Amino acid sequence: MRGRLLIIVLGLTACLLAALGLPLVITRVEQESREFFMSRADDTARFADEAESALSVGRTQRLTADLTRYDELYTTSIFVTNEDGLVICSSREGLTSAIPGVERPLLTALAGLPTREQHALWPWDDRPYVIAEPIVRDSRILGAVITMSDTAKSRSIVVRRLVVLGLGVVALTVVALASAVLIVRWVLKPVWHLDRAAHAIGNGAVPVHVAESIGPPELRRLAARFNAMADSIAAAARNQRAFVAQATHQLRNPLTALRIRLENTEWYLADCDAEGRAEIHEALGEVDRLNEVINALLQLARAEAVEAVRLPVDVSAMARSRARAWRAAYARSATTLTVDVPDGLTALCLPNLLGHALDGLLDNALKYASGCAVELSVRCGDDGLVEVRVSDSGPGLTADELAHACDRFWRSPRHQDVPGTGLGLATARTLIEESGGSMELSAREPTGIEVLIRLPAVPTDLVEADPLGVSA
Repeated sequence: MRGRLLIIVLGLTACLLAALGLPLVITRVEQESREFFMSRADDTARFADEAESALSVGRTQRLTADLTRYDELYTTSIFVTNEDGLVICSSREGLTSAIPGVERPLLTALAGLPTREQHALWPWDDRPYVIAEPIVRDSRILGAVITMSDTAKSRSIVVRRLVVLGLGVVALTVVALASAVLIVRWVLKPVWHLDRAAHAIGNGAVPVHVAESIGPPELRRLAARFNAMADSIAAAARNQRAFVAQATHQLRNPLTALRIRLENTEWYLADCDAEGRAEIHEALGEVDRLNEVINALLQLARAEAVEAVRLPVDVSAMARSRARAWRAAYARSATTLTVDVPDGLTALCLPNLLGHALDGLLDNALKYASGCAVELSVRCGDDGLVEVRVSDSGPGLTADELAHACDRFWRSPRHQDVPGTGLGLATARTLIEESGGSMELSAREPTGIEVLIRLPAVPTDLVEADPLGVSA
C-alpha cells in the first residue's frame, strides 16, 4: 500500500512539476531568442541605413570595412545585395543568396518587408540566425542587408539557464519525494500497526493495542475504537475460557458423587437382579464417558488459554518419549506401533502442548485402528519445516468425513460404538496451532488415515540455544 501511495503522490507531483516547468522552460528560451533577435534586427537595420548612404554615393569601401569588423566581433556574416539579389559587398568571401536559409528572408526584404519571424534558440538547433532588412530610398527598394548570426554563444547561455532550471526542478523533486515519503509514512503508520494488531488477534494473541497518538485524526479515532474492540474480544475470550474451565471443574464433583451413589446402589440389589446390575453398569459407563468429555473440554480450554513464548523443542526426543509411553497400551490391543524418528530434529513450539497433541493422536489411532499398523515418523520437510506424521492402516474415513474430522464433538456414524468424545482431533489441532504449526488429515493408500503436523523451524539466532524437550 505504501508503494502504491508513493507512486500516486509522485506521479501527481511529476505532473505538477511538468505543468509548471515546461512552460517556464519555453518562456526562458523564447525570452533569450527574442533578446537575440532584437539585437541582431537593430544591427541589421543600422547597416541598411548605412548601405543606403553608401549606395547613393557609390562608395562601398567603408561599408565593407564596417561589415568586416562587425563579423569579427560578433561572428555574424553580413552581405549587401542589390534589388536583383546580387551581392554588392560582404564581410567575408563566398557569401551569396544561394546559401540555405537565405532565399526566403531575402525575397521578403526585397519585397519591402523586414524579417519578423524568429525561431527559438533550442540547444540542439544549430541553424544560423538569418535576418534580412530592405534598403529603402524614397520608397524605392535598392536592395537588402542580410545577417547570418552564429547562435552557439546564445545557445550556450540557454543551456546554462536550462541547467539551472533543471537543477531547481530536481531539487523540488527531491523535496517532494522526501515530503511524500514522510507524509505517506505518517498516514500509513497507524494502518500498519492496525494490520499487525489485526493479524495478531486473528492468530489468537489478545489483547493487542495500537498507539492512539499517531497519524491523522481519523486514524487516531479508528485506533481508539480498535483498542476498545480488542479489549472486548479479549474479555469475551477470557470469559469463555473461564466459563469452560469453571464449568468442567464444577461438574467433576457431582459426577464423582453420582458415581459413588451408583456404585453403592449395587449393594441394595438382590443377587438375582441381573437386569438391575446391568443398568447400573451402563449408568457408570455413561458417567465415565461424561467425565472423559469434561476432561477433554478442560484440556481444550487450557490449550486455547496458553500465551507462553514458543521455544526450541527437541521434537525427536518428544516423539520417542510419547511412543514409549503408549507401547504398553498398543501391545495389549495387538496393535503394531512403528517409530521412525531420527536424532536432532528441533522446532519452535510450546513444549507443554506438543506432547499432549501426540498423546491425542496416538490415542485416536489406537481406538479406531486397533489391531492394525500405526506409524509415528518425524522428518525435515523440503520447505525447512519439521514434519511429524501419525498414520495407520485402519478402516479410515471418507473424503466427506475427513472434512469434518477435526470438528468438535464430531464422530463418524460408523464409530459410534467406539468409546470417545469427538474432541480428540479437535484438541490436537488446537494444541498444534497454538504452538505455531498446522495439522492436516488425509486418506492413506490403500486404507487408513495420515495426520501430518508441520512445525516452524528454529530461527538462526536460536540454533545454538539448547532445545527444550524430554530426555531420550
